[in-house]
Amino acid sequence: MTKTFSSYVSSIISFSNSAIIVLIGVALVVFLWGGVRYIYRTQETGRSNPADKTALLWGLISLFVLVSLAGIISVMQQSLLP
Repeated sequence: MTKTFSSYVSSIISFSNSAIIVLIGVALVVFLWGGVRYIYRTQETGRSNPADKTALLWGLISLFVLVSLAGIISVMQQSLLP
């Protein structure tokens, strides 16, 4: 059975969509974990930890990038594939 270019692209897109969903879950966990640690340590000591702020920042950045990437892939899929 021969595969067309369209079927190869569709399989790559479905794999990337699955990978992006998993990575969004990981980024969300990192963001929430950094937020919980930031709030807990700030209430406990009165000071914030820079590592917790960094986890919050990178979690937020990665969420933004991954959701944007999912949107770009979706737009490209709708416009390029029949």
